[in-house]
Amino acid sequence: MDRRSSKANNGRITRRRLLQGGAVAALVAAAGCIEEMGTEFPKNEKWPISRYTPDLPVAERSTVFEERVPELASTEITDPDGLASTLDEYELAVESIERERDVLTVEYVNTDRYDEGNVHDVALIAGGYAALVGSGYDATALGATILDDAPASFGSATVETGWATKYNDGTLTAAEYGELVVSTIESQRYEPDVDVSPDE
Repeated sequence: MDRRSSKANNGRITRRRLLQGGAVAALVAAAGCIEEMGTEFPKNEKWPISRYTPDLPVAERSTVFEERVPELASTEITDPDGLASTLDEYELAVESIERERDVLTVEYVNTDRYDEGNVHDVALIAGGYAALVGSGYDATALGATILDDAPASFGSATVETGWATKYNDGTLTAAEYGELVVSTIESQRYEPDVDVSPDE
């Protein structure tokens, strides 16, 4: 009786080991497949990624950058007042432009924020700042404060001088330069006012 039970136990242990071995083999095979898939599609560690995105039949942010950044970057802007007047010509309502230490600051009213958002205006500012930097203006960055109609501040954006320099020397495309600048936008969103009484 002891021999039978020990043989039965040995059989169970062997089956259990066999099943465990099969499970481990299946996991190893699955891990191999996942690893292969990972090597097929490596992570994109380059930033910005505009040049790697496919063409689409709709207007994208990169299209806005490609149109608006060069439009102002090719103009002659030699000082902050020239930047403000150039932006005014493009109907961008500049409230103030001044230098604070080594940062040029611009406050402007976004009157088309519901129709176009912030990208269109910020792309123009980025292009204008590239022109200013290209003329030899020395600053660390441009800080833009976006105002609403009140006017009250509801957003901001930053243009690093290094980005503008890289755009000017051809290291960055207009789309890549614009993408870097727009990635700094911070804006406040407001809930829409709905005037409905409790009885309705």
